[in-house]
Amino acid sequence: MLQRMSLLGLTLITLALGAPGLGRAQSAAEGQKLYMTHCSSCHGDKGRGDGAAGKALPVKPADHTDGGVMKSFSDEFLMTIISKGGVAVGKSSFMPGWGGVLKENQLQDLLAYLRSIANSPKASGK
Repeated sequence: MLQRMSLLGLTLITLALGAPGLGRAQSAAEGQKLYMTHCSSCHGDKGRGDGAAGKALPVKPADHTDGGVMKSFSDEFLMTIISKGGVAVGKSSFMPGWGGVLKENQLQDLLAYLRSIANSPKASGK
């Protein structure tokens, strides 16, 4: 009985402390904050690929609102781009990898935000 209570207590403490991947859903709201800090300078505040820094790049940053394109990418593919950069998937070397800067749950939050701003192909006019 004491061992069960200890195991239950340890599990609850782990969940309360926010162990990566346990007891925490992806948060598009948290992802939006991260996006504004790390992504919007190139991809723009609305994710259309029109950020001020992006305009100076030789390759236009991706339009994250283009649902036709965004929905064609798996979560795994997008996580690889976000964490390892464009080169990891044969895309632009100007897209940096954020895996060394952000924690796994933050990368998941960014993915949730990207999914939330991708318009349906009809809604985006494409």
